[in-house]
Amino acid sequence: MKDVISIRDFSRADLDLLVQNALELKQGNADKSEKKRKVASLFFEPSTRTRTSSEVAAELDDHYVNGFAGTEGTSVKKGEPLADTVRMYEGYDFNAIVMRHTLEGAARLASDYVKIPVINGGDGPNGHPTQAMLDLMTIKEAKGKIDDLKVAFVGDLKYGRTVHSLLQAFEHYDVTPWLIAPNNVSLPEWRVKEYEANTGKKVVISDNLLDAIRNVDVLYMTRIQRERFPQGKEGDDEYEKVSWIYKLNAEILKSAHPNLKVMHPLPRYKNNLEVALDVDATSHALYFEQARNGMFMRQAILRKVFGDGFEGKKKEAVDEKYAEELPIGTPRSKKENLYVFNNGTLIDHLELGGGYKIKPLLRLMDYHDSPIIIGNNVPSAKYGQKDVYCLVDFFLTPEQTWKLGLISDRATINILKEGKVQRKFKVVLPSQLEGLIECQNRNCISRPEHFEHAKSRFYVESRQPLKLRCHYCEKPVGREEMKVIY
Repeated sequence: MKDVISIRDFSRADLDLLVQNALELKQGNADKSEKKRKVASLFFEPSTRTRTSSEVAAELDDHYVNGFAGTEGTSVKKGEPLADTVRMYEGYDFNAIVMRHTLEGAARLASDYVKIPVINGGDGPNGHPTQAMLDLMTIKEAKGKIDDLKVAFVGDLKYGRTVHSLLQAFEHYDVTPWLIAPNNVSLPEWRVKEYEANTGKKVVISDNLLDAIRNVDVLYMTRIQRERFPQGKEGDDEYEKVSWIYKLNAEILKSAHPNLKVMHPLPRYKNNLEVALDVDATSHALYFEQARNGMFMRQAILRKVFGDGFEGKKKEAVDEKYAEELPIGTPRSKKENLYVFNNGTLIDHLELGGGYKIKPLLRLMDYHDSPIIIGNNVPSAKYGQKDVYCLVDFFLTPEQTWKLGLISDRATINILKEGKVQRKFKVVLPSQLEGLIECQNRNCISRPEHFEHAKSRFYVESRQPLKLRCHYCEKPVGREEMKVIY
């Protein structure tokens, strides 16, 4: 693995080794890189620290750097799709791309189009993996460890991509996160649930900044990001409600433990400082060293990208079977059977309303030669009520068959020939679905209104209950929220 797209892709061994390598580079204990390469620095969104430290990191090893900081003066302003931009740099023999973009999943899409490594410098409010890596380095350097710490995230936790990635990284460590945020910028519930499910640890949700200051080891302050709120008066009003709530100054820190460290991904907002300038002179301030560490961590990342890469998080082997065979029971008499036909497909035990979804999902609109029989609200000994769908003299293709798993997790498929059930089974969805589900995250790069022509792709993480995850923005979705593309 040579891309750096999401913290979700990395193992603890990867993260620990990067921290070790970055600290060695900072201490001057690493040999100079000998092979020179070309690094494309493509920042579609404003950046100071990530862009500068990435470019300096490349230059420390004498790599050539070119690209753009902002889209003014580029073909992006003419409407060039992301795919064309990154493929152009690959065509000019660049060896890696460091990029930042406003849309979630942009770095993942770029990596799908090019063979050279892509390093995500932030994709909208989704994630910022290299920031999380340098944050781990900073914590390890300041505290001597990462495990057994309490870390409080304060401020904008909804749109704060640095928080999202660092929280994901903490899943590999024994860390107790505290979440302190106004309600309308609190951490998305799904991120809280996933952290707790993956670690077995409870996060502490509080609105008391003083309580956190007195109890945690690291205070991770963030800026309330006006640019992430809706444009116009409504967005202004929402921002004003929360922008002043959590303020840190030297006076408040007098009640802190002497070893408390204050981190901040920066920038601070000068019109409404969330961390006052007087904190800079205290022993708690760690954010400028944190920013400096970005240079060494990104140098370590480039060396791994240009070297042997990363082992990545181990993934379980997937058994791609699309059906679970069921025993064929004793045939009913014609009097008992509500739907009697000699040949075709009987879809039984559908959830109520499921019958009406089948025709558009399976593209059966042109099927007129033989009847389709739909039974609604049919009594069921097992489920109380059910829908039944009969396709007379018609047999589904394998793809049509497994698509039924998007409608129902309990339906059974019966194949009838000469009046007898020849085969009975339940559908099993494949591990990956393309072009079937529309991501409901409006900022995901796969949304059609962004015109990036990214084909919808979801991974099946759980079948019972159904849980899918977007390939691009990584948002999970269940059956209730899922929007099928008909």
